[in-house]
Amino acid sequence: MPKLEIIAEIPFKEVITSLELTDLTGDGNDNLVLTTMNGELRIFEFESGKKVRANEIMKTGDLPPVAAMALGDVMGNGVKDFVLGGLDNMLRVVSYLDDELGVRATTPLGSLPTAVCVTNVVSDDSAEVIVSTADNALRCYGWFDVALDKLAHKVVDRPVFSMKPLKSRGLSFSRFVFGDDAGYLYVYQYADDRLHEIHRSKVKGEISLVATGAVTGGYSDEVLTISDDKQLTLHGIDQGEMKQLANIRAPSPITSVRIGHLLDKAGADGQIVSCQGNSNITVLSYESRMLTPEASIRPVKKAAEALVAIGDVDGDGSVEIVQSVGRTLYLMSMVPD
Repeated sequence: MPKLEIIAEIPFKEVITSLELTDLTGDGNDNLVLTTMNGELRIFEFESGKKVRANEIMKTGDLPPVAAMALGDVMGNGVKDFVLGGLDNMLRVVSYLDDELGVRATTPLGSLPTAVCVTNVVSDDSAEVIVSTADNALRCYGWFDVALDKLAHKVVDRPVFSMKPLKSRGLSFSRFVFGDDAGYLYVYQYADDRLHEIHRSKVKGEISLVATGAVTGGYSDEVLTISDDKQLTLHGIDQGEMKQLANIRAPSPITSVRIGHLLDKAGADGQIVSCQGNSNITVLSYESRMLTPEASIRPVKKAAEALVAIGDVDGDGSVEIVQSVGRTLYLMSMVPD
């Protein structure tokens, strides 16, 4: 059996509020991106040696605490930007230009942002921004010269707290998915200056988190929902319809989830990384219409909130896991059997 191994434990002074891994500098290594309770956006790179270290390469401060964050090439220059929804009811685009991080655009929302999704919905060079707010609204923005311009606005039935792109092979644009506390999973698409609902299906329990990614190797990415805090359900698109493929129940509430390629398994593109609030991480594979645990680890004996991100931090082609628990980061790798 494969196992998860902790490579490094890195303490921080601040509480970490969001976590991502992405290649910002184009060197093939994914950088660590995090926000803190102090209103900071900080970027790190990992340095290998006798002891793995996280070296800060840039940061920007004086930001309000972040309620939601997403990454994508909003400006269309080939570099990922950071889209931050703040507790001050503002949406900010923070960009990495001339070796510096800076706020390039600020957009008032009039209500608290609850989720942000950055993806290409109109088949052009730049990604669009979809943001949900506490007043049950979805807003879609595009980048024009020096600012975000609103492309579409739609009021939905319930507040949205988790939203992700849904990519399909052969399509030059993405749809996006979200769930609500009434237990519905939605697929939306932008067209003709409007946001259109193209699918909805019922899931048992309140949906708190969604994740998307290639699991089965099919035409479209799969969708994972977390409902009633503990229920993981994998959904797939078959002949235009969203169908439930498998489900499994976690022993305690899940606070973060990702999909990525951690193991080479026949018939599978990727695996699910489930992170519970008590810091327990489980890697699951899909086969024979079942979600099967492959490896698990629990770095902390007592915890209430944990976040997870996945990426290739050293450029060796294998995916690592980064977890934040309070003020501590854990870097982990999958050790094959």
